[in-house]
Amino acid sequence: MAAWVTGGVPNVIPGSELDVLRAEVRAAYTRPELDVLGVRDIARSDLLSYGTGFEAMPDSLSDWRILRPFLAEHQAHAQKVAAISPWRAIEIDNTRIADWLDKPLRDTEAIDEMLAKVRTRLEKEIVERGDKRIASPGHMATEFIFDVAANLELAISEDSSVPLPVRILLQAGLEPDEINLDATLRETVAMVMFRQRLKMASDVENLPWEEVKEIVTPDRVPSAFTHECMRTYAHDQPERKGSDVNDLSLLCLAPYATETFVDKRTLESVRRAKQKVPRLAELLGSVRKAASYHDITAACPSR
Repeated sequence: MAAWVTGGVPNVIPGSELDVLRAEVRAAYTRPELDVLGVRDIARSDLLSYGTGFEAMPDSLSDWRILRPFLAEHQAHAQKVAAISPWRAIEIDNTRIADWLDKPLRDTEAIDEMLAKVRTRLEKEIVERGDKRIASPGHMATEFIFDVAANLELAISEDSSVPLPVRILLQAGLEPDEINLDATLRETVAMVMFRQRLKMASDVENLPWEEVKEIVTPDRVPSAFTHECMRTYAHDQPERKGSDVNDLSLLCLAPYATETFVDKRTLESVRRAKQKVPRLAELLGSVRKAASYHDITAACPSR
């Protein structure tokens, strides 16, 4: 017997992390009085499907070779996220949004020069600490800075009466009344990331967005709560492997399992996060180390 995340169309293809988020958002929205543990309990009821391994994998996926291009693309994206997300050109996470409002805007030449320097630093960071399987750190750094430059150029072209940092946040999806000038950059970026994922889940579920964003907060959504705890307290490994991104996604299933087995790297990060956030320990339950599937079956012989 096996268990798998129920997809958008049951019995067609196993679900994804988005389907986990959908179930949690639906539960948090319909039951606004519940905390993160209560949302977990409600979401569990329609999140998982059960059956044989053959039932988990539809006939369309019987030949795994058709998934190779998708898996390769997913792996490359995970490597990029792992390499770049923790990196900072300068340490500004704890500065307030208000601290940036009166900064003078550089001219185009100065901006280009600054971005060129940042790109060089980023390439060095990817070489030294990124996943060793990354084929071209230089290309990855260039691609990322190109996207940053495009978004910056778009924000600069908007209403000049609005401070540039505010324009950037508006462009990222926040509403004017949602921008807290006293919040730190780290807090604001976390909110932007959550809102983007929340909007996707809300749209798929056909929920009223204005109500959802007021009711569904990240501290009530199990996967979002897990992500933020791990992002804040997980061990910053010497080599930032793409597999760590996948492991974090899989860890979001821990609230719905009796036992969760992870590798040594992930277990250390979970241990650190649990020490800082006791509620996370309640949410995740038992998380143990296993080096192989054989170790799992040995540890749970009756299951």
